[in-house]
Amino acid sequence: MRQKADPVGATTNGITMAVVTALSLLLLIYVGFGEATRTFTHFQTEKLAAQGRLLQTTIEQFLRPGLPLEQFVGFRTKAEPILASDETIASIVAFDRVGNPIFVTDEAEATPLAAPPEEPNFGEFGNGDIFEIRKDDTTLQVILPLRNRFERVGSLAIRMPLSVVDDRVLSSFTPVLIISAIAAVGFGVLVGFTAPQLQAGQQRRWLQVVYGVIFTAISGIVIATLVSLYSGGAQAKTQGLADSLSQRVASILNLGLNIMEIEGLERVFSDYQRLNPDIHSAGLVVDDVIRIHTNRDAIGRPWTTDPGTFEYVVDLGRSAGRAVRVAVAVPQDIVVRQTARSVKNFAALFLASAFMAGIFLQLAGTIQVRKGQTASDKPPNVTQAQDSSTANERALLLVKPVFFIAVLAEHLTYAFLPQFIHRTAENAGFADGAASLVFTSYFIAFAVTLVPAGFFAQRRGARGPIYAGLALACLGMVVLTLLPGFWTVMLARTLSGVGQGLLFIGVQSYILATTGPERRTRGAAIIVYGFQGGMISGMAIGSLLVSQLGTQGVFILSGSLAFVMMIYTLAAVPAVKSSQRVNSAMTALGSFRSIATDLANVLRNLEFLKAILLIGIPAKAVLTGVVIFSLPLLMQSAGYRQEDIGQVLMIYALAVVVTNAYASRHTDHTGIAAFVLVDGSLLSGLGMTIIGLTGVTAVLALPASSTLPTIMLIVGVVMVGIGHGFINAPVVTHVVNSELSNQIGEAPTSASYRFLERIGHVCGPLLVGQLFAVFGQNPTIIGQLGVAVAVMGLLFAISVKPLAPFGGQEERVR
Repeated sequence: MRQKADPVGATTNGITMAVVTALSLLLLIYVGFGEATRTFTHFQTEKLAAQGRLLQTTIEQFLRPGLPLEQFVGFRTKAEPILASDETIASIVAFDRVGNPIFVTDEAEATPLAAPPEEPNFGEFGNGDIFEIRKDDTTLQVILPLRNRFERVGSLAIRMPLSVVDDRVLSSFTPVLIISAIAAVGFGVLVGFTAPQLQAGQQRRWLQVVYGVIFTAISGIVIATLVSLYSGGAQAKTQGLADSLSQRVASILNLGLNIMEIEGLERVFSDYQRLNPDIHSAGLVVDDVIRIHTNRDAIGRPWTTDPGTFEYVVDLGRSAGRAVRVAVAVPQDIVVRQTARSVKNFAALFLASAFMAGIFLQLAGTIQVRKGQTASDKPPNVTQAQDSSTANERALLLVKPVFFIAVLAEHLTYAFLPQFIHRTAENAGFADGAASLVFTSYFIAFAVTLVPAGFFAQRRGARGPIYAGLALACLGMVVLTLLPGFWTVMLARTLSGVGQGLLFIGVQSYILATTGPERRTRGAAIIVYGFQGGMISGMAIGSLLVSQLGTQGVFILSGSLAFVMMIYTLAAVPAVKSSQRVNSAMTALGSFRSIATDLANVLRNLEFLKAILLIGIPAKAVLTGVVIFSLPLLMQSAGYRQEDIGQVLMIYALAVVVTNAYASRHTDHTGIAAFVLVDGSLLSGLGMTIIGLTGVTAVLALPASSTLPTIMLIVGVVMVGIGHGFINAPVVTHVVNSELSNQIGEAPTSASYRFLERIGHVCGPLLVGQLFAVFGQNPTIIGQLGVAVAVMGLLFAISVKPLAPFGGQEERVR
C-alpha cells in the first residue's frame, strides 16, 4: 500500500539529506582546499629557495676563504634584482650565527631570527643541500644556511606573506563552494519529493546513483581547480627562475659588452640548472637562434616551444644590434604528479562518503515511514505480530548509524596513532617497547569488557551499554587531547577500549532483540558493515584531515562524533525489550561459570587448539601487531605521507571485505572450511614476506624515485587482506562443524573461540613492539613473521582432522 504524502516528513528528509550531502561535499572541498594550500605553498617555497640559492652561492663564495660575513659588500645590489623579479617576496635578510640581522632589504624586517619550532620542517635541493621552512600566521620563511669551508656562520632568510597563497587558493575555491551548496540543496529537494517512495529499493538505488554522480562531478570540479592552481604555481616558479637568471645575464649587458664575446657564460646556465634540478632546460637565444643551452645538442638551432613544458622567456633587449632573450622551461609532469596524488585522495574520500551515504539514505527512508505512517494508515489486515516486526526492522535501521559512526570515529586516528604513541613514549623517556604496551591496553580493555557488558545488557537493556560506550569513547579522546602524557595516553586508550567493548555488546544485544530468526543474517550484516565500513571510512578521512587539523584536531573530531551519536541514540533509537532468545544468548556469553566450563572443554580438544593456535590467534596478532601497529611506523620512517598510510590500511580493509564475502559463500556452499583456512594462512604469510622484502630494496641500490618498494608494499598488504578475508568467517564455520561443537553445542564453541582469539589482539602489538625494540624498526622483521605464519598454516594443513561438513560429506585435507 502506497504511503500518504507527509509534507513535514518529506521536508525533514530533504533537509537531512541536504545536510549529509553538504557535509560530504564540504569534507571533499576542505581536503581539496588543504591539498591546494599545501601544494601551492610548496611551489612558492621552492621558488623562494631557488631565488635565494643564487644569493646564497654568491655570499658563500665570499665566505669560503674564512672572511667574516659582516665584511660582505654589495648585499643590496645583489638582492634587489631578486626582489624586482618577484613581487611576492617581501624581504631578504642575512643573519649572523646567533640570529641577529646583518643585511636587510627592508628596515622593517630588521628583527632577530625567530627560534626554530620544536619539529623543524626542511626542504631539499636536487644536490642534497638542505634549507629550512618556517611559517607563522602571516609569513612564510625559507632559511638557507651560510657556510664557510668549516662551519655555518649565518643564515639567509627569504620572506613572503602567506596571503599570497591564501588569497589565490580562496579565490579559486569560492565558486566550487557555491556550486556544491546548490548541488546539496538540489539533492535534498529530490529526496524530499521522492520521500514516500524511499522504502522501495529501486528508488533508493536511484538516489544513491544521483548522490554518486553529484560527488563525482564536484570531485571533477575540485580536480580541475587544483590543476589550474598547480599550473599557475609551476608557471610562477618558472617565471621566477627565468627572471632570476635574466637578472644575472642582464647585469653583463648593462656593462655594454657584446654577449657573443663573453667566455664562460654557458657555465652560468649549467650551474643554474644544477642548483635548480626542476629546470628542464635553460638557454640564451640571440636573434631566435640558441647560442647557449643546457642541452648542447640544441645549440645553433632555432628556439622552439616544447608542449610538455611550462616555458617563460625574458626579453633582455639588444646587444651589439642583436635581440637577446633568456628562456627557462619546467616540465609539466610536476603538475601531473601533484594532481595524481589529489585524485588518489579523492577516490579514497569518495569510497568513505559512499559508505556514509548508504547509511543515511536508509535512515532517511526509515524516518519518513516512522513520521508518515500513523495508526490510521495501517492496513486492517496487518496483525500485531506483523506491526511489531515492522517496528523492529525500523529500530534495526535506526541503530545502524550508531555503530558505523562510532567505529569511524575510533579509526579516524589509526593512520597516525602508532606514531603518536611512539613519540609520546620517547618524550617520556621510556624504552621503544613501551609504545606497544600503550597500544595493547586498548585491546585488553576491549576483551575484558565483553563479559560484564553482556551481563549489563541482559539485565538493563541494550541502550545502557551503547550510552556508556559512546561516553567512554568520547572521554578517551578528550584525555588524548588535553593530557598527552605517557600514562594519560594509556588511560585514554583503556577508556576507548572499554567504550568500544560496551558499544559492541550493546549494539549486538540491540540487534538480537530486534531481529527474528528470519532476519538473523541481516542483523549480523549490520555488525560487519558497521565495522568494515566504519574502519575504511575512518582511515580514509582521518589520514586526509590530520595534515590540516593536526593530531589534536582529529582527536577532537573523533570525540565530537561519539558525543553526537550519544545525543542521536537518546533522541532517535527506541528502547527494546530483551527477548528470551537474547537472554539465552547472553547467558551463554555472560555467565562466568558457563564460560569457565566451556573454556575447559575447548582447551582439552586438540582439533580446536589447532584451529585457534595455528590459524585464529596468528591472524588476529597480524591484524593488530603488523597491520595496525607496525605498518604505520614503518611507512612513516620510509617517508610516506599520512594520507598514504591511511590509504594503505584502507586497502587492507577493502581486501578483507571483498574476500570475506566470497569466502563465506564458498564455505556455506561446500561446508568445507579447512581448505580456505590453509589458503588464507599461506596468503597472509606470503603477503607479510613481500612487505618484509621492502626492507632489503636498499641492497639493490634502487634510485630514490623507484616505485618498486611501494608496489611491493601494496601487493603485500592486499595479500594479507585477502588471506584474512579467507580466515575471518570460515574459521568460525570450521570450529562450529567440529565434533566438539556436537558435544557442547554451537554457541559455547563459537563464543569460546571468539573469546580466545582476543589473545592474538593483545599479543600482536606486544610481540612486534619487543622485536622492534631489540632489532630496530625494520620491515624484514615482518617478513620473518610472515614465514612463521605460513609455516603454521602448513602445520594446520597436515594435521587437521577430517570433519563433517554441512552436506555430510567428509572434509579432506589436500
